[in-house]
Amino acid sequence: MKDTNLKIAQSIAHSLALGINQVGHATLVVPGGNSPLDIFAHLSLIPIQWTKVTIILGDDRLVDVTHEHSNEQLIKEHLLINEAKAAHYISLIHPSLSVSQLELPFNVVLLGMGLDGHFASLFPDLLDLDRLFNADGPHEIFTSEIALGDPMHLRKTMNMSLLLNAHRCILLVSSLSKRKLVDHAMSDNRLPLYYLLNQSKLDIEFSDINF
Repeated sequence: MKDTNLKIAQSIAHSLALGINQVGHATLVVPGGNSPLDIFAHLSLIPIQWTKVTIILGDDRLVDVTHEHSNEQLIKEHLLINEAKAAHYISLIHPSLSVSQLELPFNVVLLGMGLDGHFASLFPDLLDLDRLFNADGPHEIFTSEIALGDPMHLRKTMNMSLLLNAHRCILLVSSLSKRKLVDHAMSDNRLPLYYLLNQSKLDIEFSDINF
C-alpha cells in the first residue's frame, strides 16, 4: 500500500506540474479523513512549484478549524508542510466562498469514500436532492441543514458536477471491503457511489487498480 500511495502522490504531482506548465497554475481538491494521509506525506515532499498550486477540500465538517473533527486542520498538519507548505489554501467552509472564485477545471480531484456508499459529504440521506448527483447540472457548494456522517456534523460539500469539472478524479479504494462496495455500487442506485461510477462526464481512476 505504501508503494501504491507513493505512486499516487507522484502521479498527482506530475498532473499539477503539467497544469502549471500549461496555464501557470493548478488546483488540487482533496478529501479529509485518514485514508489519504500517507499520500499527503509523500506528496508534501515532492518539489514542484507549490506557490502556483491551490489546495481545497472537496468537503468538510462545519466545525471550528481547531476542532478535533476539522478536516481543514488535518490538511494543514499533514499536507501543507515540507515543500507543499508554499501552496495556496482555500477554505471550503469560509462563509463567503463561491464557485466563481474557483479556477476550473480542477487538475486533480482526490475522493474518499465510506462503507455507506458516500463520497465527499454526499451521503445516502441526500439522494433525494437530484442537483447534488447530476453530473451535468449547475455547480454548487452545498451546506447541509442536518448533521450527517460519522461523526455527525453539519457538512459543506461540492456537488458532483463541480467535483467532476476536473482533468482527473481519483477514488481512494483503500480496503477489500471498499473494493467490494465499489463493485456492488455499480448497480445499486440507493448508494451515492452509483451516480459517480455511472456518469459519463469523466473517467474515474481507482487507487487499487490504476496505480
